[in-house]
Amino acid sequence: MSIVTAPKSDAHIAVNPANNTAIDPAIDPEITPTHNPAPIASTAASRRDDLGPVILPLVALAAPHFTAAEILTPPSHCQPSAVVLSSPHAGRVYPAEFIAASIADVNALRGLEDFAVDQLIGSVRDHGITCINNQISRAYIDVNRPVDALDTAMFTSPPAAANTAAAASRHVRAGYGLLPRLTAAREVIHRQLLPSDEVESRIALVHKPYHQAVQAALATAHSHFGRSLLIDCHSMPSHDQHDKPLADFVLGDLHHSTLDPAIGDLLAKIITEAGYSLAWNHPYAGGYITKNYGRAATCQQSIQIEINRRLYMTRKYTLDQQGSENIAALLARIGAVLSDKLAKA
Repeated sequence: MSIVTAPKSDAHIAVNPANNTAIDPAIDPEITPTHNPAPIASTAASRRDDLGPVILPLVALAAPHFTAAEILTPPSHCQPSAVVLSSPHAGRVYPAEFIAASIADVNALRGLEDFAVDQLIGSVRDHGITCINNQISRAYIDVNRPVDALDTAMFTSPPAAANTAAAASRHVRAGYGLLPRLTAAREVIHRQLLPSDEVESRIALVHKPYHQAVQAALATAHSHFGRSLLIDCHSMPSHDQHDKPLADFVLGDLHHSTLDPAIGDLLAKIITEAGYSLAWNHPYAGGYITKNYGRAATCQQSIQIEINRRLYMTRKYTLDQQGSENIAALLARIGAVLSDKLAKA
C-alpha cells in the first residue's frame, strides 16, 4: 500500500476494502461493523464513484488546504430550513502518520466507518437543509464523544482534558472513547502509547471545527425560525449481537428527551408509510451529538437516525444503486416534510 505524501487537498489513494466484522451493540451500540474548503470530491458523480479510504499527510489536512467539516449548503434558490443534518462517522480520510503508527491496517480501521452515509444525504439540500459531514475517519477521533471521554491508559501521561467521570463511561471502558482504542473487531489500534498532547492536536484538527460547523448551522436556522432540529445520520449492521434482524431504521431521541413527540410521530409516519420497518431507541438511543444539541421541551431539538446497511449496500463497501437512491429519496422526503412543519410552527 502506498501513501500519498504530497500536501495536496485532492490527493488520495483507494485501498481494496476488507470484510467488516460485526461488534456487539451491547458493548457500544454506536459501533457499526462495516465541504466547504477542499472537499474530497467536487461532484456527486465523483463522490459516488470513489468510496475508498483517502490517506493524506497531516500537512495536507491543515487549513487552508482542508477542513474536517465538509459543509454542504442548499442551492441559492431554496428557502432556508430549520432542519440541519449531520453525518459524523462517514469520514474516509486517514492521516498518513496515524496509519503508519497503527497496528491495524486501514481495512481494519474502516470497520468504524458509517460507510457512505454521506452519499445518502445530499438530496435534502434541495429543501433548504444544510448538511455537515465529518471527512476524517472515526478511528482517528470520534466527534460523537465529549472531549474529556479519554482512556488515560492510552497515553504516556494523563491528557489535560481527561475527566475521571468521563473515563469511567461505558464507551471509554469498552475502547470507544474520544480517541478509539480498538477497531470494530476489537483489535488494538495504536502501536505505542500516545503523547498527551495528541489529544489537543486531534481535537483542533477535527472535533472543534466539526462542532463549530454544526453550531453555526443551528444558529443560522434559529435566526430564521426561532427553532432548529438536528438530524444526526448513522448506519448500522443488519443484525444484532444475537443474530436477530434489526429494523430498517432505528430512531434515537435518548428515550424521548431530545425530540417533541409530535415531530417523532410525524417522522415515524413518513418512514413506515414508505414501507420500512422502524424501532425506537433500541439498540441505538443516540449519542453525544444527539444529547448535546437537543432538548425535547425547547426550541433546539435533535434526533438520531440509524439506517440499516442492507437497504443501500450490495456488499461491504459497495453501494447498491437502486437502494441508495431509495434511501436518499426517503431522506429528502423527511427533510421536506419536517422543514415544512417547522416553518409553520
